[in-house]
Amino acid sequence: MIDSTLLKPTAKARDALELVREAASLGFHCAMLPPTLVGHVRREAEELGVRLCSVAGFPSGMHPLRVKIAELEHLASLGVEEVDIVPSLATGEDIEALVKVAREAGVRVVKVIVEAPLQGDDSLERLVEASYRAGADYVKTSTGVYSKGGDYETVRRLHRIAGPRGLKVKAAGGIRDGLQAILAITAGASRIGTSSGARVLRSYRELVGQA
Repeated sequence: MIDSTLLKPTAKARDALELVREAASLGFHCAMLPPTLVGHVRREAEELGVRLCSVAGFPSGMHPLRVKIAELEHLASLGVEEVDIVPSLATGEDIEALVKVAREAGVRVVKVIVEAPLQGDDSLERLVEASYRAGADYVKTSTGVYSKGGDYETVRRLHRIAGPRGLKVKAAGGIRDGLQAILAITAGASRIGTSSGARVLRSYRELVGQA
């Protein structure tokens, strides 16, 4: 259930390779990398059987639509299977177009980041509804940059809106150990995004007596 993540702006190609190798050895769902690093690890990821995931419009979502479209098409050309998209968080007006482009380009799983902790109830419901109508697979709590959306209450709040619409929830932002991951899953998350994947897994195993 873990999207093992490396999105810090100082990340280098060797860091991305380490993440891919770790994802292979620990069995993470995917390695989540910035668009600029995907090409550096594509061959090794394929050899190791590791899914590559990336982001578009990250982190603010305040990119022109054509820029996000170019990112999505570029990522699809590199074989990226899953993309987490940051839409226009003020309006959500670009969600339909972005999901449509991603699908047409061949992206298999689309997650829309809604930055839930920063949204009021009405705006959060509007973003979730737009994601549902566009045909997204997941809504994601946060980028982890502007807010920490991996806590129980935030995940539960988002799941209450997304679940009845058939959308899954990805919890991300501040998940650093096994207990936090378990709480997010209990609150309704189907996927965990974390830059501390190995620590989360180790902590989880200690909690359940599998150390």
